Amino acid sequence: MHITILGSGTCVPSLERSSACIKVTDGTTTVLLDSGPGSLRQLMRAETEINDIDLVCYTHLHVDHTADFVPLLFASKYAPLPRTRDLAIMAAPGFRDFYDRLTYAYGDWIVPENCTLVWLDAGRPAVFGSLTITAAPVRHTPHSIAFRLADSSGKSMVYSGDTDYCREIIDLAVGCDVLILECSFPDDQYHEGHLTPERAGKIAAEAGCRQLVLTHFYPDCDPQQAVPGAAKKFRGCIHAAHDLIEIKL
Repeated sequence: MHITILGSGTCVPSLERSSACIKVTDGTTTVLLDSGPGSLRQLMRAETEINDIDLVCYTHLHVDHTADFVPLLFASKYAPLPRTRDLAIMAAPGFRDFYDRLTYAYGDWIVPENCTLVWLDAGRPAVFGSLTITAAPVRHTPHSIAFRLADSSGKSMVYSGDTDYCREIIDLAVGCDVLILECSFPDDQYHEGHLTPERAGKIAAEAGCRQLVLTHFYPDCDPQQAVPGAAKKFRGCIHAAHDLIEIKL
């Protein structure tokens, strides 16, 4: 499994960090986790074509995690090589209605002609290509979810999307090889529905993961200070993500 963090930032514009997006490749299967604004450009920087994507997973409906969904559909339809194979979507509850409302706004411009959008049920584990994908609710919005991807050898990664400390993300992440957690604010600026370094470290420790990767940094959260903050609770390997960082399992 090959993980590339395409966007390690938030809704706050940044020259250094694009909004939330992660690419996971295993064999011939390519999955995109969230697609905040700028994700399509980041895919190109990672030498990935949009038609290479087999499945897109969305953690929740906030703009900094979904904004490039419309450009993805639009480009898939009108690029020089229009998409001809189906694109699967696995998403938080309410996402299908979200898409229907987008088509009301944009019309046929974002309705595929040469392929089908396949909607996978995030309420049950799904085998997709070489990966098994499991979702669980997390504490952010009423419909927020996190994802666990496991390959055929048993290696696994978990991506929280946006979340606060909660039992559900711990249970989903138990024993995983890589846990990618949002780390929005420093410990002295806790915001409900988000994590700080110590809270992220506490989740990693209780889940017993092998490696913790912190991402989704707002400007007030210094990534270099976030690592020792998380280390107060978690004794394993910790990384502060930056755009295009790669992790291989």
